Amino acid sequence: MDDFLKKLKKNSHDIDEFLNSYLPSGDTLNKKLIESIRYSAISGGKKIRAFLVIETGKFLSSIYNKKLSKQKFNELRAAASAIEAIHCYSLIHDDLPAMDNSSLRRGKPSNHVKFGDYTAILAGDALLSWAFEIIGDVNFIEDARQRSDIGFVIAKSIGANGMVGGQQADMDFSYQNTLSLSEIEWIQRHKTGALITTCCQVACILLDASEEDKKSLMDYANNIGLAFQIADDLLDINGHEKLIGKPVKQDDKNKTPNFVTILGKEEASKRALKTSKEAIAIITKYHPNSENLVSLAKYTVNRDN
Repeated sequence: MDDFLKKLKKNSHDIDEFLNSYLPSGDTLNKKLIESIRYSAISGGKKIRAFLVIETGKFLSSIYNKKLSKQKFNELRAAASAIEAIHCYSLIHDDLPAMDNSSLRRGKPSNHVKFGDYTAILAGDALLSWAFEIIGDVNFIEDARQRSDIGFVIAKSIGANGMVGGQQADMDFSYQNTLSLSEIEWIQRHKTGALITTCCQVACILLDASEEDKKSLMDYANNIGLAFQIADDLLDINGHEKLIGKPVKQDDKNKTPNFVTILGKEEASKRALKTSKEAIAIITKYHPNSENLVSLAKYTVNRDN
């Protein structure tokens, strides 16, 4: 696991370099917005989604017996950075007083605490816009069809029938204990899982993967997305604020139903482990050269932050 964590850290550094180079900068009339954007996006988080994009691309290159060219790696990194910007926007908005009302994110004050509510809202909006600016730029992704397809699948995964729809349901059903396990799963597959699954889909587009390969990788990602969310629910109960970098027991405070409230801690832990193993079974049966993707599946349920 130590070796995997080093790889995760290196990937995070590489994505930070891209973000630092291409996010808006400068001392202009909107400098507070620029500072707010860069405060939340750079040098924070594990960047698991970006790691999944790039490692899926490497995996596909391996099974197709092709060397991953520098150009293709750069395209994967650009798409991965765009996805991280979208994820970051969602976190900034989730932390707002009108939503989760969280004062801490990644071990430092949440964006709205540091810069104020309206700047945090605008920073999230700007990061979302920037992501599609990167995806649509021929200087970052050469092929026009791939740019179009990537923009489409990401937009679909984060809209009303994806991440945002899941967040809406999550907010609407707070303070209610009538949700079934299947309804909780629906919320989390949309709120968290949709963008994670799209990470594999984006890499498949860039590497021209077959439909069969895309299906296997998306099935894998579906499982790690669910396992990751269950583990997150457990960390909210069992984790330590200094380690996870955000307040604990937020779901209890906000009366948010989740896998732990439905299943209990023990059964939720079993479900997370089972789902992670299902992801591993898919990817190892599919192709033996899958070390980093297997490690990622294991990490989703064996982390303390």
